[in-house]
Amino acid sequence: MEGPMSPMDVKPLELQQLNNNNLQGAYSAMSPMSMPPTPAPNYPPNHPLSGSKHLCSICGDKASGKHYGVYSCEGCKGFFKRTVRKDLTYACREDRNCIVDKRQRNRCQYCRYQKCLMCGMKREAVQEERSRGSKNNSATQNQAANNKAEELFPTSTVKDLTVERILDAEQKSETQNRDNAVPYLRVGSSPMVPDEYKGPVNSLCQVVNKQIYQLVDFARRLPHFTSLQKADQVMLLRSGWNELLIATVAWRSVEYVEADESVNLMGSQERRYRQPCTMCIGPNFTMDRSSAVRANVTSTFDRILTELTIKMKKLNLDKTELACLKAIILLNSATQGLQAKNEIEALREKVYASLEEYCRRNHAADDGRFAQLLLRLPALRSISLKCLDHLFFFRLIGDTPIEQFFMEMLDKPKEQPF
Repeated sequence: MEGPMSPMDVKPLELQQLNNNNLQGAYSAMSPMSMPPTPAPNYPPNHPLSGSKHLCSICGDKASGKHYGVYSCEGCKGFFKRTVRKDLTYACREDRNCIVDKRQRNRCQYCRYQKCLMCGMKREAVQEERSRGSKNNSATQNQAANNKAEELFPTSTVKDLTVERILDAEQKSETQNRDNAVPYLRVGSSPMVPDEYKGPVNSLCQVVNKQIYQLVDFARRLPHFTSLQKADQVMLLRSGWNELLIATVAWRSVEYVEADESVNLMGSQERRYRQPCTMCIGPNFTMDRSSAVRANVTSTFDRILTELTIKMKKLNLDKTELACLKAIILLNSATQGLQAKNEIEALREKVYASLEEYCRRNHAADDGRFAQLLLRLPALRSISLKCLDHLFFFRLIGDTPIEQFFMEMLDKPKEQPF
């Protein structure tokens, strides 16, 4: 018998990014969200769009040109650019098939963004545009990031927020205190987990609790994190712990990805990566796909491996880059309720600058690597929200708020072994 369905699983599937070769057929098959554009409006002769010969593929307004691979208006172009650059995540209040046209394009940001993707807008093009614009002045921008951070932290310089220090925090947090755990996730007296699977789920919870403990250790070792107000430290950890765990799990699972070599019609060698059936949750602890099926978390299991692990394999993502991405996730100045947004934003920008310099230094022939790394963050955020839905649905979240655990660990004296 199949396990209980998660409320998220019974909703319509999210729109997938479609292969460009299949766009036309898929476009005509979609619901009202992708209906053909409305007729072009008549602009006055002196209007800047009066001479446009194309319609916006997203909303049907007059297009101002081809933006990110698709003819679109300035409104949809700007909306897509902001979404990508700020790593924004949206939710649909309806059934994820809202009408997106000139009059209603601002009603549902989720459906508008999905239609941008469906019509062929490329996230990579936004990041590459940013990279091209900053290629000649990246050193100036990095210096500006340093100056901004140093202004906000007058008692100490942020020059030590380097990739080496970030990697050091990651490595030390991995090797110490492996037996400590936060008693947060647990199989309670009446969880919605099949009886025959309670044992494995309980083991999984114990492993995750240890990983949460190590994440706090990573945060405390990250330069300048503990100089922030205690309330902000707790908020950042509460907001990012799930994403940080998933990023680590995805990276650990890279070793299970296998590739097939083949020759294409052009005679070139091709490498295709097969989705693994095993995920590495923690040291010496793995989960296979059959276990994910029994636990009714197949969708999340597959998404982590497809959208994160395989992408990391293709990029040959190293531990330094992983540690920097984790620092970026942790130092999220958009977290609600922060008291020191500017300071946190300055630290995050310094990590951005350090990671960009690392990519340029170690992958000189790959101009788009920095952008490709950042493109993993939106998928990571989306998957983390799905994971939280499952944790609450299966009643694996303990009664004690996780903030209390974070506060207790952060209050320990620094000289005490953590």
